[in-house]
Amino acid sequence: MKRITINIMATTGLNLIILAIIGKIYGANFLLINSVFQSLGANIVIHLGFLFTRKFESEYVLLEALLDIGYTLTVLIIFGAIFGWFATTPIYILAIMAVLIYLIILTLNMVRMRESANTINKLLKKRDKAYTQEGGRQ
Repeated sequence: MKRITINIMATTGLNLIILAIIGKIYGANFLLINSVFQSLGANIVIHLGFLFTRKFESEYVLLEALLDIGYTLTVLIIFGAIFGWFATTPIYILAIMAVLIYLIILTLNMVRMRESANTINKLLKKRDKAYTQEGGRQ
């Protein structure tokens, strides 16, 4: 539960930063407070849905990514229709934001997994060295 909450907050923060950058490019000088809570709600639904999409494991990584992105876009289209996001933001901007955020999070997860693997490998080497010094293996 802790990891899901962290992921929701990180995704919401990243979403709001990208939204602010795009808003600045288009000349908007404000971000409505309602947008923050709407974004948070959408990210909660998306991450809870990821719990279910992760149950459909495939040997094709691209298929899993397309399932995640398709689900994310579906949630964003539904939330956009409910909250009137498309009155101010074209749907393609929302799609670009979703894919961009997904790719950034995917990259960050890969970096974190690599660091975890390196840490585990160092601990294993340290354990093997200590075991060898004790005379366990020759």
